Amino acid sequence: MEEEVNQRVVSVSFNTGRMTAGVVARAMAGFIAAEHQRLNQHATERRETPKHGKMTLQKLMDQDAGAEKVEIENSGLKSFDKIARKYHVDYAIKKDSGEDPPKYYLFFKARDKDVMGMAFKEYMDSVKKQKEKESMKEKIQKNKEKSKQLDMKRAKDKNRRKERSL
Repeated sequence: MEEEVNQRVVSVSFNTGRMTAGVVARAMAGFIAAEHQRLNQHATERRETPKHGKMTLQKLMDQDAGAEKVEIENSGLKSFDKIARKYHVDYAIKKDSGEDPPKYYLFFKARDKDVMGMAFKEYMDSVKKQKEKESMKEKIQKNKEKSKQLDMKRAKDKNRRKERSL
């Protein structure tokens, strides 16, 4: 695996009247300089693109549009992060620890009200699915009960066979 990563092939073509070591060295230096410039340009473009998803409340307020606030539960914030990035919704979570059970507030911004509505609808659907979904413990308990009933039935059948054969 490391050999594949370490071995890379680069093709450089150039026109020259006479092939000398100096000409090859200048061509390679020009190629390396152009590659560095391309990589630096790509890095600056990446830095300049706005980040979507979770951010600090200060960064959210520094953006141009006004933020809206919703009170939420602590559970399911990870799933909301995934959905928010999908819909390019910027948000910040603020914990109000002044209350006995702390409250969480979600401040958010998006380009459009429709986009926010779709993101929240998808999030609420996922939360509803999680609540309706039975836990693994409940599934295990149900299967244990079923297996006990089957074992009892098998034992009865086994006893009946023994009685008939006698």
